[in-house]
Amino acid sequence: SSGINAEYGHYYITNNLRDSNLRMACEQSCFSVRSYSNEYGPPYSISQTMSNICGQPSDVLEYGDHQHAAVFRHYGSSNIHRPSNVAFPIMLTPKWFPYTDFVECTFATAVFPKSICIYENFFPGSVRRILGTWYGDSQTSSNNSKKTSAKWQVLWISPENGCQLNKHQLYCYHQNKLVLHETSKPIDTIRIEFDFTNSEYYYQLEGVKLVGEKYIENLMQAEQKTPEKNINCHLKLSEIVGQDSLRKSCYIDEVSVVANLDMFCQDLKGIDTLPSEILIKILGYLDIDDLCRASRINKLFFRLSKDPALYSYINLRPFYRFLVDQSIIYISSRCSSLRKLEVSWLGTNNQISTPALCHFLRNVPILVELRLSSCPIIASSVLETLAMYCSNLEFLDISNSINGLHLCVSWLTNLKHLRYLNLGHTLITTSELLCLLAKLRNLEWLLLGSPSLIADQDTVINLLTWNPCGVLKGIELWYWDKISFSCITQFLHCHGQNLVELDLGWCLNVGLHDILPNIAGACPKLVVLILTAHHETTDAGLIDLSRGCLFLQQL
Repeated sequence: SSGINAEYGHYYITNNLRDSNLRMACEQSCFSVRSYSNEYGPPYSISQTMSNICGQPSDVLEYGDHQHAAVFRHYGSSNIHRPSNVAFPIMLTPKWFPYTDFVECTFATAVFPKSICIYENFFPGSVRRILGTWYGDSQTSSNNSKKTSAKWQVLWISPENGCQLNKHQLYCYHQNKLVLHETSKPIDTIRIEFDFTNSEYYYQLEGVKLVGEKYIENLMQAEQKTPEKNINCHLKLSEIVGQDSLRKSCYIDEVSVVANLDMFCQDLKGIDTLPSEILIKILGYLDIDDLCRASRINKLFFRLSKDPALYSYINLRPFYRFLVDQSIIYISSRCSSLRKLEVSWLGTNNQISTPALCHFLRNVPILVELRLSSCPIIASSVLETLAMYCSNLEFLDISNSINGLHLCVSWLTNLKHLRYLNLGHTLITTSELLCLLAKLRNLEWLLLGSPSLIADQDTVINLLTWNPCGVLKGIELWYWDKISFSCITQFLHCHGQNLVELDLGWCLNVGLHDILPNIAGACPKLVVLILTAHHETTDAGLIDLSRGCLFLQQL
């Protein structure tokens, strides 16, 4: 017997040769997108947004730039070298965590995964890791006050040398078929992680198909019979030391470990004789996970590893799938000297709550830089905590807050020292944004891409023109499609002398005119200029730009 679902997949019953139980083999397309790091299109559109992954891929396997495909916002390393990122360098991540973006796809039926097919229609070859978990019905039920925590399992990871596509395949439609590791429990959510550092242009994917098997018996009953394993209590060795080191360590048996234990202890005695200042300097090269491990060596290292000087810069993004509330509360007790904090992607597994994040922020009074991009646990209470306890903040990134919550950004008016503010792809209203910009006086970098609730866009730009919030060096107005040509021209005339970054991509009303002569005359220091979808650009305007903007590096 068989059944067919034309929209999301088809099913057929097979016999399990290993345990003689009937299983239902299932091939299904993505049902919904649960979370993602960023997207090219605006949140109110279906053009080049992540929702285009859902449903069956197109029957026409055509390579090219398509509106009805899922597109990520950034590519290559050009974004890293922009002046705004030079002023506030991005924190380094461990070599075992090269991932720059992600998307989480939910499927209608939970299955034991076998394989996955990713339909890449533009500049393929950036998939680096695939994880899976089970959320159940809690992700779609609005009545549940507490969401199910996700315990991610690594189903596939790319080789160390990355994509094996040749030069011809990089410019062809690619069906990326990957065999997944077996799991002890069914999954209904797949997380695909990418590395776009070496990508030549915007990556696009048209759909995702998951192939797996489902026992006909009730899966929930089977789950109750199987004791739950705590698979995420420690980091996996392969992700910490890398695959080469893992292969070597596989040949170390217990006998050799015991034989070298005495020698190791003797080395430790030699280390103990070093001054504490030198030991703290050595420990300063470790990330947060290694510091916690070092604290278990002996009493000396336990005491040294708690030195606040070791916690002035913390990057928690690589550990997003292992951290829980107790983890960040424990870390916060050591962070009295913390100045830079990276917690993007935190909370995407429902294991960290908003109150726990607020507790952490109350313990970092001298925090200067905070990155909270693609963090679903952001709420107005987090912004209130920042305003009350982190008044020295100079850098704040809360972009891509896709949890559907309206953020009361007027709390941020207390951050008088703020120089960099990224509110791209967040739910903020025109009145609150006007209130915030009227109070800030030291802003240098303002990113407001993909607004969804800002209806009167000309009013916002007029406020920036006549009541400046600082000496702006860079501004992003990506997808401000309601802004008028005269309004942006007036803004450039008043503040263009200091601009080094200008993003007017998909400003459709501005694109109806050739704005290049205005930019060339008003912005002599410009380094980065984004004018995507400006259809009235002329050769004469390009000539004016080449003469007026001599420092231009990205166009």
